[in-house]
Amino acid sequence: MSARARRLPLLALAAALLAGCAAQAPIAREDGSGGLHVDCRGRATDAPTVILESGAFGSAADWDLVLDDLAKGGRACAYDRGGIGRSPPRPGGRDVKAIAAELKRLLDQIGEQGPVILVGHSNGALYVETFAALWPERVAGLAYVNGVNSDALDHPDLIHDLTVERRWAAVAALGGDVGLSGQVSDMLAGVSGFEGRAAARKRQDMAGRDSLRVARDEDFAVIDGLQTARDLGGSPPGIPTAVISGSTDPQAPLSKSWAAAEAAPALRARRRLIVEVPNATHTSPLLGDRRYLETAVDWLRQAARPQP
Repeated sequence: MSARARRLPLLALAAALLAGCAAQAPIAREDGSGGLHVDCRGRATDAPTVILESGAFGSAADWDLVLDDLAKGGRACAYDRGGIGRSPPRPGGRDVKAIAAELKRLLDQIGEQGPVILVGHSNGALYVETFAALWPERVAGLAYVNGVNSDALDHPDLIHDLTVERRWAAVAALGGDVGLSGQVSDMLAGVSGFEGRAAARKRQDMAGRDSLRVARDEDFAVIDGLQTARDLGGSPPGIPTAVISGSTDPQAPLSKSWAAAEAAPALRARRRLIVEVPNATHTSPLLGDRRYLETAVDWLRQAARPQP
C-alpha cells in the first residue's frame, strides 16, 4: 500500500482469486428508469446545490453520511456513474470528457440549470476539474477531497502511483470475470471503512461483473485524462476552490507529492480554502472526518453568494 492508501487491496484480491472458491452469482441490482441513479437529500435553498462525484470503484453509496450532513444546509446529490451500481450503461466512451458530459446530462436530468458546487473525491476530482474547464458557467464552487487532478502530471512519482493503481483495478475486474464479484465488492466496502447502510449499498453497487469492468476502464483512462484536463486549462481560477487533503504519514515523499498536487488548484484560485486533515486516510473525510468537508462546503456556499 502507498502512503496515501489510495489503491485497491491487490494482495487480498489475489489471495481470493487463488483460493479456488466456487463462483458466486452477482447480487441483483436496480437499474435507473432511463436516467442515472441519483440520491438527492435536503431542501433546495438559495445556496447552490452540491453534487458529489465519487472516486475509483465508487458510487453514490460512498457519500451516504456526507449527504445527511450537507442536507442540513441545502440540496445535495450523489449519483452512480453510467454502468456502475444502479445506473444504466454509459453511451459512448469512458474517458474524462465522456464522464464530464454525463455529469452535465445529470444536472439537466435533476433540473439543475444554475451553477452548482462540485465535490470530487480521489479520481472524482479529475472529473469535476474537467467539467469546470468545459462549462465554468455552471460551477459555483469546487471542492477536491484527496483529489487526483491534472497537477499530478508535474510529479513523476504520482504518475507511477497511478500506474500501479491500474494494475489493482485490473485485478478487481478479473475477480468479477472469474465469478468472485461478490467477494471483491465485500472487500471494497471493507477496506474503505464503510459500515451499515453505506456498506450494504456499496457491496450491492459493485457486486456485478459489468460494474467492475466499467470501474476498471475508468481507472485505466485516468492518466490520459490528466493531460486532457490540463489541455483544457484545468479548473478556472475564478471559481472558488476548496481542497481537503491528509495522510497517515505526511512526511513520506509520496505523501508530500500528493499534498502539493492536491493543493495546486486552490493556490491558483482567487478565492481558496486549503484544509489539511490530521492523520487522515484516503476515505476518512467521507467518514469520521466529515466535519472538514462540511466546513469546506459551507465556505463554498457562502463564497457563491453575491459579493458586496
